Amino acid sequence: MSSACNLPEDVLCGCCAGLTQETPQAITNRPALSAVTYRAGTYSTFLGSMLASLSDPGLPALSALRTRDSSDFTIALLDAWAVSLDILTFYQERFANEAFLRTAVDQRSVFELARLIGYVPSPGVAASAVIAFTLATAAGSPDNVLIAAGTRVQSIPGPGQMPQVFETSSDLTAVIALNALPAQTEIPWQLNPGDTTTWITGSSNNINVGDALLFIATSSSGSPIANGPADLRFVSRVHIDPVSGNTQVWWNAGISNTATIATSDVAIYIFRKKAALFGAQAINPFLLPPDTLKNIPGHPPAPATTSTLLSAIPAAEPKAITIAGTISTSLLATRFVKSPTDWIFQPVTNGVINLDAAYTGLSPAGTAPAQLQWLVLTNSNETAVFQISNASESNPNLYALTAKTSQLTLSTLAVLGGNPGSGLNDVLTTFSNDTRITTAYVSSTLLTPATLPITQWTGPTTFTLAPGMIVPVQGGSVAVVGGQNIAAHGPIGISGKRVRLQVSSGSLAIFGPANSSGVLPVSDNQIFLVNVFPPTTDSTGLLLWSVSTLSGVSGTLSLAANNLQLLPADKADPLASEASLVDVVSVTGDITTLSLHSALSGIYDATTVTVNANAVESTHGETVQELLGNGDGTNSALQFTLKQSPLTYVTAATGNGTQSTLQVWVNGLQWHEVANLLTAGPADRVFTSRVSPALSRIVQFGDGTDGARTPTGQMNVRAVYRKGIGSAGMVNANQLSQPLDRPQGLKSVTNPSPASGAADPATAAAARQSAPLPTLTIGRIVSLEDYQNFALNFAGIAKALATWTWFGTRRGVFLTVAGANGAVLQGDDPVILKLIAAIQSGGNPFIPLQVVSFVPVLFQIGASVKVDTYNYDSGQVLAQVWSNLQTAFAFAQRQLAQNVVAGQIVELIQNTPGVIATQLASLNPSGEPSSGSPPAILCASGPLPPQGAQMLLLDPASQGMIGVWS
Repeated sequence: MSSACNLPEDVLCGCCAGLTQETPQAITNRPALSAVTYRAGTYSTFLGSMLASLSDPGLPALSALRTRDSSDFTIALLDAWAVSLDILTFYQERFANEAFLRTAVDQRSVFELARLIGYVPSPGVAASAVIAFTLATAAGSPDNVLIAAGTRVQSIPGPGQMPQVFETSSDLTAVIALNALPAQTEIPWQLNPGDTTTWITGSSNNINVGDALLFIATSSSGSPIANGPADLRFVSRVHIDPVSGNTQVWWNAGISNTATIATSDVAIYIFRKKAALFGAQAINPFLLPPDTLKNIPGHPPAPATTSTLLSAIPAAEPKAITIAGTISTSLLATRFVKSPTDWIFQPVTNGVINLDAAYTGLSPAGTAPAQLQWLVLTNSNETAVFQISNASESNPNLYALTAKTSQLTLSTLAVLGGNPGSGLNDVLTTFSNDTRITTAYVSSTLLTPATLPITQWTGPTTFTLAPGMIVPVQGGSVAVVGGQNIAAHGPIGISGKRVRLQVSSGSLAIFGPANSSGVLPVSDNQIFLVNVFPPTTDSTGLLLWSVSTLSGVSGTLSLAANNLQLLPADKADPLASEASLVDVVSVTGDITTLSLHSALSGIYDATTVTVNANAVESTHGETVQELLGNGDGTNSALQFTLKQSPLTYVTAATGNGTQSTLQVWVNGLQWHEVANLLTAGPADRVFTSRVSPALSRIVQFGDGTDGARTPTGQMNVRAVYRKGIGSAGMVNANQLSQPLDRPQGLKSVTNPSPASGAADPATAAAARQSAPLPTLTIGRIVSLEDYQNFALNFAGIAKALATWTWFGTRRGVFLTVAGANGAVLQGDDPVILKLIAAIQSGGNPFIPLQVVSFVPVLFQIGASVKVDTYNYDSGQVLAQVWSNLQTAFAFAQRQLAQNVVAGQIVELIQNTPGVIATQLASLNPSGEPSSGSPPAILCASGPLPPQGAQMLLLDPASQGMIGVWS
């Protein structure tokens, strides 16, 4: 090429070169682009190339055309073709982008490309909810009500919502007794061997130190066992509790093993009167003149002399011995064992004995335990208790005594100590012989043991309770009164009022309202309602409580553990509720302890808690029965379109976590859905279903080779399915309250917890990410990455992170998951339970596995932005800055255990049009005060069993912390 510039060719500017061929342009694309370049040219390059061709020596046919004026017909024709080629290459580039999974935009393109590797887009999954039924208790209402599977309950829609229908997943036999079981608030009374104290109901029992107490075993019916075992003890200390209004009693020695057959099968009697046997107060007979003495019944013989010794022998008290020997037993029976220095107290016959005086109230009023009367006789050697069958007044006229006394007729005895004999009369005679040293306790009163309030908080997480407050209901178990027939592995509904939290006077506490960057002052003794329990801990060791003020403002309260006190609920406090899954049921007497699959999320005042065990799982979606049309044996491509949509899929322990509710029947026989017809035989009654471009569901039958054709008939093809899926079913707690099917005896229905586990059908973006997952696992789970990929492909799971951990001495998998749209899943959520079952089915079931939900942690950003106010509006720039931050730190863009880098924040702000400079002022977790300059990295905690990995998400309150740099 020649040039008039007289410059070397390698430094020419090219301005004089004229038009050259610019098409086709070279196409090069580096990897990982979000869109590829695939155009051979554009309007300008095509037009320039054609104009250059007019002067091309190799194309002499048009060399005579000298004009390049656009008004010339030939030039105009070239211009028109340049426009056409521009349009054609534009769409050619669009088609080329639709041919790659990463660059495809159209949803159908993405789904068709993914289907080439066997990926089936997730159809979504229906929400699940526990529904609790309450039966009517009016007279004549049935006690047992069968609530069949498929019973429909509809939600009351909120603003902007539509009513949603849920159906129960299984049959439930509801029972009135399980409507509202109260939580245990008292410890059942019990007495154990060795105990020296107990509580007695009431504060006016008139119990005093030194009073005699009789502990006697009772039968299963509660009646005392008259022949024991039993114990006699004496009161050593008494304390009356003014708060509970009960009396605590101590006694002198521990209860023996024989007196406590079972911990609660003991009756306690207190004796109001201390007495003696008749004759105990008689005058010494040898102080009376002999002539007087011999005329008194029961008198002893005169003092023995040599001349009267033999005559005194018959009057001496004999005592037989049974030892073997050569000495005559009859002679030994006449030996003197006691010197006759007192009255000869009369032997007892017919179980009748007299006391030293007349006492009232000794005759039993009946046979009930509280109406029985007891007599205890005790001396230095023997103790026995007798049941009194009758009491009357009499005068034995013995021992120079003429006063009336109480004569007791006794029926049964129990020996408590010594060896007074075996029969009733023998034992009474033994005590009668020791009348002077025998003490009698009578006028017994049955004491009622007190059931003690549960005020001692035990466990790993305890806090100071108000004096006398019942320990709240929280944690992994609930004890209820009754409910012995509750079945394990079933759901329950728990309702009650939330515990109050009072900030101690003089405490340093900070309350940050939700969605606000500011803090509210906390006054001394201010009271909050506790929303979530237990609290978390910040980096400084302070407790972070999720609470609400009494006016209803929710937020986070930060304070030290020793600066608070928990209080019982107030009458005006609203009820809260949640559902849980029962793992184990333990019954002890009237108390049933329910061990839960997952700990309760709240903490409740035990006196307000009730448990509804008439609960059952349900899923979103309403059943539809539809006639699809006529079967046609001549049609090799017969298909029908369902009239209702979307088709409901429920969570299941399958590879993708879903199971269709679609059932197809032809001539009364059920046909079964398969993934494709390629493996079906000509006689297999199968069908496939797919989503049409109009998002309706198409049912496709076989062609007679791959799958059977339908028999010909009139309206003989019908379908039964459910409609409804996705996030529309995520109803709030207590929103499902309208039963569309009402069995007789049903009063009301509700959902204690919000619905959970829903996921919308897969979008193109979701399919683009999930398409490779099935090929990575190929239906089996071996490596740690397989666990994570399998979970990510499971419907209802949006994020997953698998790590190794130790389960005792065994290494296992700890899997952290997040629900769709950032939902926090509970341990007993059906999605998690089905995921565990599916993993164990596809992997090694002997490898320990624990699946937990992620922990969302909000963080706040404070920044000053210098705006180019000459060219931009400050408000619009700040709005765009906030939009960019929201997008970058939204749930969809974040990963579990991913840190936040200060440099990334500055870059996002700085790249916003109109921003000149940025100054990052703060970067800290919400609820924690910022300290000094912001850190370079805000770290998210990884999985720390039993707590899942954290995800750092932008706090909406940060919007108010981003301002103009003035």
